[in-house]
Amino acid sequence: MKRQFVALAAVASLVLAGCSSNDDEQSTTGEETIATEDVTTPEEGTTEEETTPAEVEPLISDEGMPTIVEEDGLKFLEFEAATEPDQLQVSVVEEGDGREITRDDFVFVDYSGMVWGSDTTFDSSYERGQETAFPLSGVVQGWRDGLAGQKIGSTVIISVPADLGYGPMGGNETAGIGESDTIVFIVEIHDAISDDEVGDPEATEVTPLDELPVDIEGGLGELSTVTVKDGADEPEELESIVVAESDGEEVGGPGSVVYFQYSAATWENSQTEASIDFGGVQNTTIGAGSAFDVLEGVPVGSRVLILVPGDEEAPAMAALVDVVAQIPAVEDSE
Repeated sequence: MKRQFVALAAVASLVLAGCSSNDDEQSTTGEETIATEDVTTPEEGTTEEETTPAEVEPLISDEGMPTIVEEDGLKFLEFEAATEPDQLQVSVVEEGDGREITRDDFVFVDYSGMVWGSDTTFDSSYERGQETAFPLSGVVQGWRDGLAGQKIGSTVIISVPADLGYGPMGGNETAGIGESDTIVFIVEIHDAISDDEVGDPEATEVTPLDELPVDIEGGLGELSTVTVKDGADEPEELESIVVAESDGEEVGGPGSVVYFQYSAATWENSQTEASIDFGGVQNTTIGAGSAFDVLEGVPVGSRVLILVPGDEEAPAMAALVDVVAQIPAVEDSE
């Protein structure tokens, strides 16, 4: 998996230790093999719109689709009475009551994937025992177009023809998927967030803003920027300050994946950056050894200021973090 290289050396050391971009990551937990589209640089003279594939409208129908079989907590598909479709098709097994998700959302799901007609899965979050999350902008087109428009809380079966799946990549030998294979997924949609999701606007202020070593432009529930105050003492050790606390569930321990927006600045404000510059919501695994490990125990929706001391390789910095979601570690979710 790729890691997000950021402009700030200080933030790079913080981010590279455990934070992943939502542009490049195919997923964020376990050993998922959900394919991403090849990330290429547009040729000179072309626009982003010209390099983005046109939306494909899926056929919404149960006809000819496989059925879900559950055994010992695992879910897979039975193809005995199924007929392989020649287009993108979605069967809505159970419709949720949440909002419709968009092609730009970050989705939280459980899923199981099989080659059409196979009796084994090539990928399954059920087998890992932990749901996963990924941006729909980063997966194969059949996933993106198949899930877009479905509601949070739904369970669907998506049949993806080769040209909207692994076909353009020549298949996936590691997963046992051929270039012309149709792939089929069970997907349980647990939640979805937008790429500009922020923290809880109703969070309770814990630390008055005038007591912080930084100025914050942007209120709770807004994308914000941070600037270190003139004369503020540099941190001598890693420190976290809860600026505002929400009533969401607490971020779990090692193995939990936390999702957040951030704004950061070096101590002299010579360099600044924000997660929205890199596509929005970012993620990291608690216990990976990054400065974000201090988010353990912080309620989702809260705003936290992380102060990072400088060293020979990077200056001191301040990072304002809005926690927007988490996937608990396996042991925390049992």
